[in-house]
Amino acid sequence: MATVHIVLSQVGGRSTGGAAMPVANSIPIEVDTMTSTTSSVKSSIVASKGGLASASAFWTITGSGGNVWLAFGSDPTAAADSGWLLLDGQTRDFAVTGAAETVAIKDA
Repeated sequence: MATVHIVLSQVGGRSTGGAAMPVANSIPIEVDTMTSTTSSVKSSIVASKGGLASASAFWTITGSGGNVWLAFGSDPTAAADSGWLLLDGQTRDFAVTGAAETVAIKDA
């Protein structure tokens, strides 16, 4: 079992000079902390909540206490050898690809 922290945030270009750099806004849209199990479990976060434009939204996911499988979609099922593998202690960013998107997790 791992603790998985999921943040959905808007991303904007920030610059003090030169080209803009995409950076997550400091105030998240939604946050969910889950415990992974041997079965796939979906987050309560859906990317379209709050009128969020999926084109500028990102998932930031951190795992602690074990490796987990991740799957994204409108009704995802996390499974071994499919989707993304998040290693213990790792933080990964993913662009939202659909308005009804959510994430599912499962022990690896």
